Amino acid sequence: RNLFLRIASAAAFMAALSAPAIADDKEGARYRWRNVEIVGGGYVPGVVFNESEPGLVYARTDIGGAYRLDLESQRWKPLLDWVGWDDWGLTGIDSLATDPVDPDRLYLLAGTYTNSWDPNNGAVLRSTNRGRTWKRTNLPFKVGGNMPGRNMGERLVIDPNDNRILFLGARSGNGLWKSNDYGKTWSRVTSFPAVGSYAPDPSD
Repeated sequence: RNLFLRIASAAAFMAALSAPAIADDKEGARYRWRNVEIVGGGYVPGVVFNESEPGLVYARTDIGGAYRLDLESQRWKPLLDWVGWDDWGLTGIDSLATDPVDPDRLYLLAGTYTNSWDPNNGAVLRSTNRGRTWKRTNLPFKVGGNMPGRNMGERLVIDPNDNRILFLGARSGNGLWKSNDYGKTWSRVTSFPAVGSYAPDPSD
């Protein structure tokens, strides 16, 4: 009998593994989980939804740029294919913010590594047309789109009460930064005490 129970339990377990992943939400709607093709490189540490426009969704990757979901084709549209070799670091996206007040506005915190061997500082890329064209503001510190902690939430946020104002939580002890002009210029919030000091290797 024990052998029969073990075989039956194993069979039930294998059947559960091979079944499609289907889940019920609280309203009873059924979801079928499948793979999604983004056609980009790297890990996807963040998927960000606009809070005011249904269906406006972005994905950021650690080395492969950022993407917007195209509702008509149901495919992910790359937003940084214009980045050339000299600016390769801009394809590491450490954070993404989509404006709940003006959904056409989009911001990327771009930069791949904070290590000493990467000579490039980070940048904030800003768009007023959902990523079709961009303007760039260079930052005085490095950004780590492919560094530890990249999947722990967004470092770049928009003030919903005044969307001219953005805040940026920087890495490597560089503290909190603020923009009052839609991300064009940035200044450090010197009154913010919790600046952080993490580095994978304290000597680097």
